[in-house]
Amino acid sequence: MRVKITLSYDGSAFIGFQIQKNETKTCQSVAGALTRALRHINIETTVVGSGRTDTGVHATHQVLHVDLPPFWSDLAKLQAQLNVFLAPHIFIQRMTPVDDSFHARFDAKKRLYRYVLYDGAYQPFLSHYALHVKPLDVIKLNEYAQVFVGFHNFEYFKKLGGGKTKDERTIFKAGAYRYKHLIVIYFLGDAFLRSQIRMMCGSLLKACDGVLEYNDLIAQRDRKMKVSTTLIPACGLYLSRVFY
Repeated sequence: MRVKITLSYDGSAFIGFQIQKNETKTCQSVAGALTRALRHINIETTVVGSGRTDTGVHATHQVLHVDLPPFWSDLAKLQAQLNVFLAPHIFIQRMTPVDDSFHARFDAKKRLYRYVLYDGAYQPFLSHYALHVKPLDVIKLNEYAQVFVGFHNFEYFKKLGGGKTKDERTIFKAGAYRYKHLIVIYFLGDAFLRSQIRMMCGSLLKACDGVLEYNDLIAQRDRKMKVSTTLIPACGLYLSRVFY
C-alpha cells in the first residue's frame, strides 16, 4: 500500500532531507531518520520526498510517500509508533492511503516556502529558527519581492552543484509581512533551484539596506547584470506547504 505522509521537522537537527552516505545517529538526514524508524518496526521501503531541503532548513508541512507491506494496515497505530521513535525533532501529522501512481515529488504542483527574520533585541532561543537582522522596512521588502513573480530564468539565483535541471521557474506569489518583530518573506512557486530562495532573500535584504538598487534586482533577475549573491543562513527557511 502506498501512503502519503505529511510531517514537520526541526532542520537544525539534521544534515538535510536526503539520505547521505555514512550517516550516523548523531549526523543524519530526515529521510535517513525516517528510514531507520521504519526498519525498527520491520518495514523496508524507500522514502520519497516532495523535494530536498538543505542542512538546517525546516519544514512545517513536508510531504513524502512510502510503500508499506500488507501487514501494516493500521495507519493510526503505525503513525503513533513512528512518532515515538522520531521524537523530538520529527513529527508525522498525517498518513493517508493513496493510489500506487501517486508520486510525492513529480505530482507536486506548487510549493510554498517562508523565510523568517527577526529584527528585535537578540534572542538566543531564535538562533536556529530565524535570521537576526537590523530593523527593516517591510513595506519596501514586500514591494521588492514582487520583482521575482512570474516566469523567469533564475540562473543567477542558484547554488552550483544542483544537478542538470532547467533554470526556468514560475513564482506565482511573493511578498513579506510582519508580526511584531518577526518578518516573513514568502514565495509560492512551481519548484525552486538549489538555494534559490536563500539567494533571493539575500538580494532583497541588500536592496532594503541600500547595497543594491531596485533596478539591480530586475537586471540580475533578467541575467543582464551579475552581482555578488549572498547565501543567507538556512536557519530562517521553512518548507511550509506542498500543493497537489
